[in-house]
Amino acid sequence: MDIEKQIAKTIKDHGLIKKGEKVVVALSGGKDSTSLVYILKKLGYNVHGLMIDLYLGQWSKTHNENMIKFCKENDIPLTIVDLKKELGQGICFIKSIVKKKKNLTGCSVCGTVKRWILNKHAKKLGAKKLATGHNLDDEAQNVLMNFLKGNVLLGVNSSPATGGKPVEGFVQRIKPLFFTPEDEIRKYAKSNNFKILYEKCPCAFGTYRVETRSWTKDLNNKQKLKVVEGFQKILPKLRGNNKMEIAMCKKCGEPARKELCNFCEVMNCV
Repeated sequence: MDIEKQIAKTIKDHGLIKKGEKVVVALSGGKDSTSLVYILKKLGYNVHGLMIDLYLGQWSKTHNENMIKFCKENDIPLTIVDLKKELGQGICFIKSIVKKKKNLTGCSVCGTVKRWILNKHAKKLGAKKLATGHNLDDEAQNVLMNFLKGNVLLGVNSSPATGGKPVEGFVQRIKPLFFTPEDEIRKYAKSNNFKILYEKCPCAFGTYRVETRSWTKDLNNKQKLKVVEGFQKILPKLRGNNKMEIAMCKKCGEPARKELCNFCEVMNCV
């Protein structure tokens, strides 16, 4: 598979980026987001890397060093948000406190914190779009996890352009790798000799996501694509029947569906 052509097609078919728009790419330091920012830059888009230092020991330190070097070599502007300066603590401390008080998984807490920070800083950087490295495997797992949980509406915003359209207060999130298989991205990163870590997050164990990833690994790429495309077909009806009003969080001023956004509800426990 030529994933550069695949990504260009996804961008064109779903109107993800207009020429000249500033695209902030959420960088984790892994193969997906690294390949994404490299390809978007190669395709001529105005990209800016945005990374969060989560303070996960040597794993975070190595990712930071790799991305600083990678972005410098490829003439990509990079902003790294220091989590301790932003919130006063590293992610492990935050997760440990919230897990006890709200019975949330560490991945749920981490995801909530990262989404809030990425949206906040993407706006500061003047981004029109916020691109993430979610790939076909991630999206197939999402569909199946939500189905097994008995609540497919959890994925109502899942599409190449998250939510289907821009929402006030949110930088429009896009997923150019939405239809690109993970194994093809790994091949691409290795063929380009990207100096990155290929290991999963050291905290990613014992979660429903990890279990789902394990039992879906035997699905081939065509089967994963059918899962994702099938869900995309029913999304318009799901969204039409489940419209939610977006207001501003009374504490931080970021978008929220309730009086407080998910981030502020989490941080109230810390």
